Amino acid sequence: MGKKMLTALMAMALMLAVAAPAMAGAYPSKPVKFIINFSAGGTTDTAARLMSSKANEVLQQALICMNKPGAGGTLGVSEVARTKGNGYTIGTCNMPAVAVIPLIRPVPYKPFKDLVQVCAVMPYEYALMVRGDAPWKTWDEFVAYVKKNPGKVTYGSPGTGTTNHLVTARIGKELGLDWKHVPFQGGVKETAALLGGHVDMINNTTASVASSIKAGKIRVLLVTSEDRFAMVPDVPTMKEKGFKFSQISYMSIIAPAGTPQVALDKLSAAFKAACADKGVVKACNKLDLHPKFIPGKQYQALLEKLSAEWGALLPELGVKVKK
Repeated sequence: MGKKMLTALMAMALMLAVAAPAMAGAYPSKPVKFIINFSAGGTTDTAARLMSSKANEVLQQALICMNKPGAGGTLGVSEVARTKGNGYTIGTCNMPAVAVIPLIRPVPYKPFKDLVQVCAVMPYEYALMVRGDAPWKTWDEFVAYVKKNPGKVTYGSPGTGTTNHLVTARIGKELGLDWKHVPFQGGVKETAALLGGHVDMINNTTASVASSIKAGKIRVLLVTSEDRFAMVPDVPTMKEKGFKFSQISYMSIIAPAGTPQVALDKLSAAFKAACADKGVVKACNKLDLHPKFIPGKQYQALLEKLSAEWGALLPELGVKVKK
């Protein structure tokens, strides 16, 4: 190798070594697009906007929130997956959009190849609910009615393949209930359908309907998450009712594959700070939301485990797994 070439290579190496820290310190140098994969006003949207206010401070750049709901959360996720991995597009993601729905039907992304889990930021908390003026005051009364009226009762979910749909279907299978599933594009439309009398029951997050619960417009019959809710402390959990499972899903922050590690690290740190911020936590708690930070790699391992578990369960629920 000639002296000139060697000198040029050494100069280039020196430039890169100097530039790397500069590039690391520069991110983000402009606002970051933040795609929320569920409707405005729903649990994901509310939590994402509360957390982004603190994340903006840490990043010293704005997260521009944009809603892209539909298809059980996969439309927003696909929007993130197909963008350039430069750190300037991120999004929210629900567990089924990567661990369950791709097992059932084609989605325009490979969940464990086209996406990076930046971190998980909050467990979703779920319950089975009816209208406040419904004749059923308890879960047991509702189950008795469904059994006496096979094929008559309908239940809504925010989309086929969501845990809302699958856990409710699993409950029905265990109890031998003959009822009909009605999917909607997100929890907001699902709630509107319940309040409008178009479905008899829904599986939804309590946070998204907190005001309706407090106003007596919606009655919670059964908590499907692990623990009882402070908002309805007398309502039992499904485990207390003898079920061996519960409904588990998280809201996570995702980025496209190829996003630089420096960007992932800064984004993760920003959302970790948001999850611990007293103001954010207090605002979330008022809605029965409880932020919980899980590092990206740890959450990725959980997703792969849940995907394998649901893949084995789906055929039992009458849901075809795609080849």
